[in-house]
Amino acid sequence: MSGIAQTGRSPWIATPFVALASLLGVWGLSAIIELGGWLRTTGFLLVLVMLAVIAARMLSRSRVVPSLVGAVAAMVFLIPAFARNEDGERRIVPTPGAFADLAEAIRVGIDHAATTPAPVEAVPEFVGLVSATVIALFLIAEHLAVSWRAVASAGAVLILPWLPAVIFQYRVPTVTLLVALAAWLAAMALTRRGPSSERPPSIGAALTATTVALVAVVLVTPTALGGNGWGAIPRIQTPDTFDTATRLNLALDLRNSLTTDSQSTVMTYTVTGTRPDSFRLYALTDFDGTAWIRRDPDPSQRPATGGVLWPIEVENWSNRTRQRIDIRVQTLTERNLPLPVAPRTVTVDGDWFYDAELDEVFSQGASTQGLNFQVVTDLAYHDAQALQDAQTALNLGGADPSDPRYLTISPAVDLQRVQDLARSVTSASTTRYEQALALQQYLRNPSEFTYDVSVSPSGGDSISTFLDDRTGYCVQFASTMVIMARSLDIPARLAVGFLGGRSDGNGGYAIRGGDAHAWPELYFPGRGWVRFEPTPAVQTGSPPQWADPLSNQLPVPRDVLEGGQQAPPPVVPENPTGPVAPVTPPVGDAAVSVWWWLVLGALALALAVGWWVWRSGGVMARHARGGAEGAWDALHERLGDDLTWSPTLTPHEASHQLRSRMELYGYGLSAPAVEALTRLSNAVSDHRYAPAGTQEDGPELMACVDTVMVEVDQARAAETTDRPVRGGARSALQRGA
Repeated sequence: MSGIAQTGRSPWIATPFVALASLLGVWGLSAIIELGGWLRTTGFLLVLVMLAVIAARMLSRSRVVPSLVGAVAAMVFLIPAFARNEDGERRIVPTPGAFADLAEAIRVGIDHAATTPAPVEAVPEFVGLVSATVIALFLIAEHLAVSWRAVASAGAVLILPWLPAVIFQYRVPTVTLLVALAAWLAAMALTRRGPSSERPPSIGAALTATTVALVAVVLVTPTALGGNGWGAIPRIQTPDTFDTATRLNLALDLRNSLTTDSQSTVMTYTVTGTRPDSFRLYALTDFDGTAWIRRDPDPSQRPATGGVLWPIEVENWSNRTRQRIDIRVQTLTERNLPLPVAPRTVTVDGDWFYDAELDEVFSQGASTQGLNFQVVTDLAYHDAQALQDAQTALNLGGADPSDPRYLTISPAVDLQRVQDLARSVTSASTTRYEQALALQQYLRNPSEFTYDVSVSPSGGDSISTFLDDRTGYCVQFASTMVIMARSLDIPARLAVGFLGGRSDGNGGYAIRGGDAHAWPELYFPGRGWVRFEPTPAVQTGSPPQWADPLSNQLPVPRDVLEGGQQAPPPVVPENPTGPVAPVTPPVGDAAVSVWWWLVLGALALALAVGWWVWRSGGVMARHARGGAEGAWDALHERLGDDLTWSPTLTPHEASHQLRSRMELYGYGLSAPAVEALTRLSNAVSDHRYAPAGTQEDGPELMACVDTVMVEVDQARAAETTDRPVRGGARSALQRGA
C-alpha cells in the first residue's frame, strides 16, 4: 500500500469537515424528501463511521486502509439500524444473512423513492437508503480529500445532493448551504501543503481563510440557492410529456415558497358553465409562527359519495343552479381530492371519505394519480349579500366552529402588533364580511405590499417579518390574513390547492404545477368556510366574485375598499429603562435543535483533542525525522550565499542552477551526487505539487543532502590549490553567468 505523504499535520484533521458537508447535503433535497427526526439516526451513524476512519488514519499511513475500514464500519453499523429478518426482528450480528437483509431494506427504500412523489415520506427503509447514500458520499469525498488531498475533486462529490435544486431551482435553506460550503473550504485549507512541512498552515489560519472566502461568496454573489435574486434566474420548464409525480408541500414554511414554478400539467378538467377559480385539497389550522403543521383527517368519517359534501347543511340543493366538472388527474399524487370551494357531490371509484370539519375528501390507501372523477357543484353558493347578511346570524348568537385552533395565535407571533394593525385596517367595518374585505384589500394594495417569490425571511415570527419587509408570496399573504382575522376573533384557517388553470385549447382547462396556491378561509355562520384572496393580482388575478368589491355591486364603506388606515409603527425608546420582555422561541423541533448543538459540540471537542495530539506529538515526531521540505531547507542553508538559489525557482530549476554553478568552479558534480540532488528535487516537487505528495523518507533525503555537500565542500577546499579557476568561477558568478 502506498503511504500518505507528510503534510505537516495529522491527515485526519479535515475528516470531520468532510463529514459535516456530507450530512448537510441532505438539506439540498429538502423539497424532495420529508426532513424530520430521522436525521438524528443518519447523523449518528455518520459520526460512528467518521470516528472509525479517523482511528484508522491515526494507526495507518495507508491511503486505502482507512476508507476500507470506514466502509466495513458502515455496513456493521447499518445492519442493526435497518436490517430485519422475515419475522421483523432486528439483526445485530453482521452475518451473511444480515447483509442480505440490509441489501433488501435498501432495495425497498429505492422502490419507495422511485414510486412515491415528492416530498417522499421517510419510512425506515428509505431512511436506510438515505443513510447509506450519505455515508457513501462521505467515504468517497473523504478518500479524495484526505488520502489524495484532491479536495477540489471531493467538492464535486459533495455538491451532488445540491444539484436537483440547481436544475429545478427549488428553494433550499440558505444558511445550511453556506455552512456546507464553509466545511468544504475548511477541508481544503486544512489539507493544503505550505512551503515547508516544518511550518504548516495553522488551523486558525485555515479557518480564517475559509471565513474570508465564504464572506466573499455571500457579498459578491446572490445569497445562494433560494436567496435574494434566486427568483430572477430563468427556470427550467418541465415539458408536459415529462410524466413525473407531483405533490404539494404541506410542511408550509413562510421562509420557503409553496412549490417550484413547474409547467408540468397536474390535472385537466371540463366544466358545464363557469370555470372554478380554485381547487382545494387541504385545510391547515396549526401555525407556530413560522410553519403550518398538517392535521390528519378523522378516519371514521362517512363515505364521500353519500350526498352533498359541505360543513353545514345546504338547503334546496335540488333547486340550486349546479354544474358538472369532469376531472382527470395526471401527475398529481395526493391522498385528498382537489375540489371546488363550494358545496358539491362527488362521484369517484375507490374508498374515499369525507371529513366535514376540514371539508376534505380523503383516502387512506388510494392515490389521485391517474384518477378520473366527477363533481357537481354550485359555484354561485357564496355571494356578497349573503355574506354581509351573515352578520345578522352572528348578532343573534350564530355559532362559530367549536374548535379553538381556528382562533389560536402562536406566542411566537407579536399579537399586540398584529391586533393593532388589524383593528386599524378594519376600523370602518361594521360586519365580519366588511372586516374580511378590508383585510384582503389592505394586503392586495400594490403601494403597500409586493409579490415576490425570491425573498427568504428569517426568525421565529414570520408574520412580523413579512409586515416589516412587505414582500412575499402567496403563503405569506394568506398566513398574515389568517392571523389578522384570528386577532379579531374571526375563525380562520389556511387552504392549500391550485388556482383554476388556463384553457387547454380543446374546450377544457389545464392546471400546472406552477398554479399551486395557498389562500385564507374565514368562517361565516350559515354559509361555512369562505375563500378570500389577499395575494396580489400579479399571481391570482381578480378575487372571487363574492370578495371582489368591483364586481359584486355591494355598497361598502370607502375605507373598507382601500384597506382601512394602517396603524402607526410602535415607538421604541432609544434607552429603555423598563424590564425587557423575554423572546419566545419558535415552537417546533426544539429537541432536534438541541440535539444538533450537542453534535456540533462533540465535533468541536474532537477537533480540539486532535489539535492537541497533533501539537504535542505529531509535529515533534516530524521535526525529528524531517521531510522533503526539511531536507531542502537544510541544503539551502549549507550551500551558503554564493551557491544558494532564489525562492522563486522551482526545485528542478534550483537543481539545474546548482549544477551549472558547480561546473563554473571547475568541479562538476559526480554521478552519485547528481542522482542524490535529482532525487531530492523530485521529492520536493512531489511534496508540493503531486496529489499524493512524496513517499520519500526524511532520513534518506538528508543522506542525499550529505552526498551533495561532500562534493560542494571538496570544491570549496580546492580554492587554496586551484585559486585561478576558483577566482574565475567567482568572477563569472558575479557577472551573472
